[in-house]
Amino acid sequence: MPSRQEELLDAAIDVLGSQGVRALTHRAVDAAAGMPFGSAANYFKTRDALISAVVERFAERDRTAWQAIAGFLHPTDPGELAAALTAYVRRALGPERAVTVARYGLFVEAALRPALQEHLAASAAELRRWATQWLRDIGSTDPDGDCTAIMDYLDGLILHQLAFPGPPDSLMVAMDRTVRRLCTTGG
Repeated sequence: MPSRQEELLDAAIDVLGSQGVRALTHRAVDAAAGMPFGSAANYFKTRDALISAVVERFAERDRTAWQAIAGFLHPTDPGELAAALTAYVRRALGPERAVTVARYGLFVEAALRPALQEHLAASAAELRRWATQWLRDIGSTDPDGDCTAIMDYLDGLILHQLAFPGPPDSLMVAMDRTVRRLCTTGG
């Protein structure tokens, strides 16, 4: 059961993902959380404090989600990895769209405010460790390099699909081609 503070931060992530960073105010968070006016301000005195806490909560949620994925995903070949990554992209663009938009909003904030980068970078590093192991397990000749290339490709693909949606059926074809190319040529 999330604490009151976590509920506020989850509501803030929803506001960020559905309305954008400019809409992220204490009042908007209170409304989204269904809490009395002033609730968010009691925990986060300034907007900067709110954004910093949102980054921490987002990184925590991201790690938890990827721990669950890593617990059941064990691809044995490039095709299985491509299918799993395609499912991840479809979820990020569909049911998790607001969280995905929030992710990119936080990336932009981190680019403008380097103090926010630490929590996002730690979460990304953990995710990359799991992905590197998956690549090692399917026979990549350069699992670290392939991981960087695939994760960067995923970020670019998702961002592009958010801004300029293409045919959903093309995702699997593109992902399969990219994963197979990287894992069979060494990058």
